[in-house]
Amino acid sequence: MLFQRGLSTTARVSARTKFTRPKPKPPKRQNVRPPTQTTHHDNTLRIQAPIPPSAANIQCPDDHPLWQFFADKKFMRSPEELDVHSRPWSVPELRRKSFEDLHSLWYTCLKERNILARENHLLRNAVGGQQEFFEQVAERVRTTMWRIRHVLSERDWAFRNAQEAFSVEKESFVKDFEKEFLELSQEQDGEAFERLSRFQHAIFGINEFIDENLVDRRFVEGLKYVATLKLRKFASRDEELLNFLAQCPDQGILDVGEAFVLFTSEHKLESVKEACDAIKELRERGNYVPRSEEVDTVTQYIQRLAQAQLESPAL
Repeated sequence: MLFQRGLSTTARVSARTKFTRPKPKPPKRQNVRPPTQTTHHDNTLRIQAPIPPSAANIQCPDDHPLWQFFADKKFMRSPEELDVHSRPWSVPELRRKSFEDLHSLWYTCLKERNILARENHLLRNAVGGQQEFFEQVAERVRTTMWRIRHVLSERDWAFRNAQEAFSVEKESFVKDFEKEFLELSQEQDGEAFERLSRFQHAIFGINEFIDENLVDRRFVEGLKYVATLKLRKFASRDEELLNFLAQCPDQGILDVGEAFVLFTSEHKLESVKEACDAIKELRERGNYVPRSEEVDTVTQYIQRLAQAQLESPAL
């Protein structure tokens, strides 16, 4: 028994390390921070009453979109400030305006109606006062907007009727233009191609600036027609171009890739001959665009052309 007690005590003593011994007290610090309760809860702290929200406490930037619902950034206009002597626009006056002018006038009226609607709502529910002046102005603005819609409806129906009438006479019109275009002399090339530019825009919707066009089936067919007409114009002046035209199927440009090369060439004999040489190389290589891929292919051509124009240095 004595041996066991001595062995147990020796084990406990030998197991003690510097981590199990009690730590000495740290030295007394010189700069002692006072307790938090005495620093944050001093007797000088006073709780103020909350500030009630009001218009004077709100800072709104001058370019805030909601200012568009206020006239001259005023809360409410007086009846004297309203334009009570104005009148609605008449239909004959609006008929002389362009589409852009009507578009601008419509949104000006819409903004004024929104301002009047806010002021009418305040007069009815909050402020109280005479609404007849505000309602009279709002009614005149509404009459102007109704007449704008009437004029636009007239133009839309006139455009539809013109399209239906032109669809009946389109074939004869195209033949007459083609005959006049080909009969103009070389000295009149400037006038001839100005007519062609207006013709292709009116019939096929082809804009003079190629990168601003919407490529669809109508555009593709117009591209082929204009390229063929351009080739026939210069083939009457050059034997080589005349032979090239004779070798084309149906004496025309049927592949959209070939048509794009001719269409984008300059209106000069040398440029058209260079375009025809490029078309010959395409035919020798067997390049052909299927009809199902024509729209996507022309779209890619136009994108590449626009990118090349951006990258080329300005002259």
